[in-house]
Amino acid sequence: MRKFLFCVITTIAAANFNAQISLASTAGTMTGTYTTLKGAFDAINAGTHQGAITITVTANTTETATATLNASGGTVSYTSVMIKPGTGVNATITSADPAATIKLFGADNVTIEGSNNGTSTRNLTISNSYVATTGTTPVVLWVSSTTTDGAENVTIRNTNFAGSTSAGTIGAVIVSGTTLGAAEVSNNNFSAINNTFVRAQNGIFAVGNATNTDTGWIIRNNVVGSTVVADKMLFRGIAVQNAKNFEVSGNTITGVALPATSTGTSQGILIGAAVTNGTIFKNRISDVKQPNTSGYGAVGLYINSSVAASNLLIYNNIINDIAGTGYSLSGGLADNGNGIVIGNGGGFKLYYNTVVMDTNQTNAGRPSALNILSTVTAAASIDLRNNIFVNKQTQTGDRYAIYSGGANTVFSNINNNDYASSGTALGYIGSARTTLADIQAGFGGNVNSVSVSPVFISATDFHLATSGNAALDNKGTFVADVTVDADGATRNATTPDLGSYEFTNVVLAVGDVAAKNNKLNYYPNPVVDFITINNDSKIKNIEVYNTAGQRLINETINAEKGSVDMRRVPSGVYILKVNSEKDSQSLKVIKK
Repeated sequence: MRKFLFCVITTIAAANFNAQISLASTAGTMTGTYTTLKGAFDAINAGTHQGAITITVTANTTETATATLNASGGTVSYTSVMIKPGTGVNATITSADPAATIKLFGADNVTIEGSNNGTSTRNLTISNSYVATTGTTPVVLWVSSTTTDGAENVTIRNTNFAGSTSAGTIGAVIVSGTTLGAAEVSNNNFSAINNTFVRAQNGIFAVGNATNTDTGWIIRNNVVGSTVVADKMLFRGIAVQNAKNFEVSGNTITGVALPATSTGTSQGILIGAAVTNGTIFKNRISDVKQPNTSGYGAVGLYINSSVAASNLLIYNNIINDIAGTGYSLSGGLADNGNGIVIGNGGGFKLYYNTVVMDTNQTNAGRPSALNILSTVTAAASIDLRNNIFVNKQTQTGDRYAIYSGGANTVFSNINNNDYASSGTALGYIGSARTTLADIQAGFGGNVNSVSVSPVFISATDFHLATSGNAALDNKGTFVADVTVDADGATRNATTPDLGSYEFTNVVLAVGDVAAKNNKLNYYPNPVVDFITINNDSKIKNIEVYNTAGQRLINETINAEKGSVDMRRVPSGVYILKVNSEKDSQSLKVIKK
């Protein structure tokens, strides 16, 4: 008898030890353990577990097939489902299924929480290792409506999503319907916050219902792509189509690259089809390339709405390192690299964006920081103010800051922008426009626009340096829709700065010691909390003095870049003494 009981206990213990999934619910069978997420979903679909359900991933799982969670109703009866790693656990859910690793099929109120400690750490990875063949479209996470029921109130956050290869996985996350490309019923209130996406054709591809467009989407603070070639996206970082009342903000798109033999246009972010009442802001887009020598282009931010009154607010975005192959006979996006492209529709407000074309195309063409296609025709479609558009490319051919294939009547406002180009012409509308006066004559407006080559902090940091930008200081105009910059600093209410970041061009008074070379930069100034200093040699320490000469802070850095917490001092004017391996330099800083 004792031997029998021992065997039973041992068998139960072994089963629990091998279980990678622990489930707790508030109704039905209230606990359960499973070896796969699919096993837990199958039990929920069978009505075994009901009410509010928490699924805890305690170890890696290898799914035997797509883990599908059906909509609640009838036998299936849950109010919410939370999937998360156990406390202190780093876990991976993976599958080689050719359809998807996880499918939420009309499932409402589902949260995938990837942090194992309740913060913003990413401790859960969901991957699909299936390499696509003809006719297969593997997905990592598929948020799908049924033909009658949308998957609503789905949130994914703090989670890593990975495909097999950039060509082998159609999407890291797809939001659509029963087919990949359209939703029969709206999947409202989808949120993706603080996730990473690698090795897929699309990072997030969200396509709503074309008739009753999906509402309440939030795509915020995600990192899409990688500097590692194998982890880049193939076609797009993020795509949003058929949506209203949505937000795409704070995302970092770094690495979208088609193979040299692929056709199509690489895109950082696509906002298209029936989109209305959206905000696209503070996105950092770079390294978007199309190297096919036969043509095809690359776009940082592609606005291609089918709605004449879209009401899209596009601001504080930073875009650089965008390059297509180049084609000299077309001004469209098809074969060139362009920072922002507006391809259709209207009702667009573009404020305070910084776009720098700083990577050469293979061939001559008509690349531009901003390209407005001839298909934009409605009067007063675009309000364009307070932007910096720079083309620093050096390949032969045209290199524009702004290009418009349409008439100047498409602009409701066009003013207070900076247009700079290394080419022979700043812009194009009907014909090449060589000077700022030509821009004013061709595009209209632009009475307060400038043509100045900005001095940025570095080749990758597009804060304006506090010296060398006097011609750009306070050149913006107040717009009520935007009150802060990309750092969250308050915009000047009367004379804001152009581009994504506020700055102050420091003119040192007699007795102030200026930076001795242009290799030292600092921002922001004025400063609210932290001020960052970059130097070409190692900074040993930074001292902060008040105007009476008292040293208030002595911050050890021992690096080429460092920061000082200025919250420790009251508002006023201070001198920062930056002591490096080469010398000591002093800077005047205003603390708000």
